[in-house]
Amino acid sequence: MTTKRHLEVAGILELFERAHADEGSDPNEGLRERKKRQVRQRISNVATAMFLVHGFDNVTVAQIAAMAEVSEQTVFNYFTTKESMFFDRTEPMIDAVADAVRERGNASLIDVVVQSIASEIHPGRWVSDVGQLDLTRLFCEVATTSPTLVAARFADLPSFIDKVSAALGQRIGSDPTDPEVQLATFVIAGLVEVRVRSAFNHIKDATSFAALNDAIHADFLKAACLAEQSLAAFDNLGELPHIAASH
Repeated sequence: MTTKRHLEVAGILELFERAHADEGSDPNEGLRERKKRQVRQRISNVATAMFLVHGFDNVTVAQIAAMAEVSEQTVFNYFTTKESMFFDRTEPMIDAVADAVRERGNASLIDVVVQSIASEIHPGRWVSDVGQLDLTRLFCEVATTSPTLVAARFADLPSFIDKVSAALGQRIGSDPTDPEVQLATFVIAGLVEVRVRSAFNHIKDATSFAALNDAIHADFLKAACLAEQSLAAFDNLGELPHIAASH
């Protein structure tokens, strides 16, 4: 017999799957890669739907595997932790930021950083629906009230530092461990955190996705204006005098 809980999970899962069905895939993606991506997305969708309904700490990997119709080992082949199933877009975000800053083109560093972060971190990632705003509010509530998930938001910081500092080093032909590269990396990481925290803050009183996006964007631009001088200086390191070690 189908329970009310199951219907809630199924309804949320349907929203997720409709949203991802509309996402374009890489035309160069092979059949094997596409199947792996679809299995990974299915596991993440099932896990997140269950977390939103039952609470993060009340859901086991075995339950996720059963509903996704895969083995527990398959779940762990794609996700090393439960937390990574909830924050499943962290790795693509890190890669997008690193790719954006790696090549030095005509656009300034602050411009490519702002564009890449804004395109990867936004509240309207699911399909338009009457209950979409409430669902996003529930997602943020779970993310900010579970101590495990709060801590997990920073678990990928070392990966962010490694990938983005390597990309910044390539941008200016410098070692990723150079202090200027490290500082620029932390400035960019700060912009990511500002956008995430702004979403968590404004979702509480948002009346529409348009209003929510406007509020997040306003906060993000304020922070970006403050960061602009540092990132502009980074792009012009070759023209700047070196600070004496004694200072």
